[in-house]
Amino acid sequence: MADARIHMEKAVMVLLLIGFAVFLPACGTLKEEKERMQAMAAVGEANAVKYIREKYGFEPEVVQAKACTVRDAGFKLQTTGSVDVWMAHGQQEFRVHISGEEEGKEGLDDYQYGLIKAEAKAYFSGLLGYEIYDLYLEYRDRQIAGDRYSDEQEENMLNGLYQEGGFGDFMEQHPVYCRIDDCLGQDLTGFAMANPDAAAYLEEAANHYGLRAVLISYKSQEDYGRGYAHTYGRSGLTDFGIEQDSFYIQSYAVFEEEGVKYRRFETQELDGIFFCCVDKGNGDGILAKSGKVTWQELGKTKKDPVSEIYSVAKEEAGEITVYIPEGLFWEVWKGGAVYIQHYGNGRWWQYEPNIAYTKDKKYIFFTYHNVKGGGFDFAVFPCIIFHWVSIQAVYPLG
Repeated sequence: MADARIHMEKAVMVLLLIGFAVFLPACGTLKEEKERMQAMAAVGEANAVKYIREKYGFEPEVVQAKACTVRDAGFKLQTTGSVDVWMAHGQQEFRVHISGEEEGKEGLDDYQYGLIKAEAKAYFSGLLGYEIYDLYLEYRDRQIAGDRYSDEQEENMLNGLYQEGGFGDFMEQHPVYCRIDDCLGQDLTGFAMANPDAAAYLEEAANHYGLRAVLISYKSQEDYGRGYAHTYGRSGLTDFGIEQDSFYIQSYAVFEEEGVKYRRFETQELDGIFFCCVDKGNGDGILAKSGKVTWQELGKTKKDPVSEIYSVAKEEAGEITVYIPEGLFWEVWKGGAVYIQHYGNGRWWQYEPNIAYTKDKKYIFFTYHNVKGGGFDFAVFPCIIFHWVSIQAVYPLG
């Protein structure tokens, strides 16, 4: 036993020595890379100071400079040759993106973003003819052929100087994405008829200048405040995920190169539960009812449901979002497990949807992706073990 222990100790020592032999060169490599990044940051910082001084005519305060990195195919960090420099002038902070490999004064910055956004809001207010409540604005310095929103483009940063009062010209020279919110409860499906000049201009800008815009009309300021995220469509996906706020939105319109969309949401209430989806304008709307269907025995659920079995019919494809009052869910249904069932591809399917809270915590909600149309059923079943939704009670989403 003693000999075996000695052999084991020797083996461990050999492994440790091999590890040190591998680790020490790695430490040297990391140290060298760190020194290289520090040198790049110093070059970038000096370049950024000269760039701002020449472009805007003031002396900036340097807050921080950091070499930009990306991960290669082996997940190893590699420097890009560029440096991000955070700077300040008076009360305003901004960022400069510039070379850290050689001296130069060619760079990008977001110093004028606040001015551009304020002028964009005034511009769109005049164009649309109604009060804008909130505006999200995103733009790029240049347009890359075939990929307007490539990761290679720095967001909201310009090389050139923005001319005050020139947002209309700016929009024709730069790819712009914007989300324009109002709280007027408008039916934007009639926007083209009510404001044909604005609709035609936005369509033309989408087709020729790279504009991607979504106009959203919330039912009220209170409903806007209850909105789950307000970040639908970042990175060019203009209405992606908007159905999560369909309870609070009256309608919306999308303008992009792929086409124009006008959508209005419809809502049906049953037992205090709200069912929301896009109103296509053709055929029957959403139809929710209870107590008329049978829950299939597929081995997914245990015992009888603690709720009614709700059946939601919608012949047209499209997302359907269900809002369940927090009190009903926790006090009456005891925070059970929500299950969906639907029929497709010749068989029945059952599963738990992703559940989240509304921002004001008054409802839990889930979205059914009604890809092929036809609708679904749902019910709440007794929860035997600690359930995912219970975590949401402590750490609610949104």
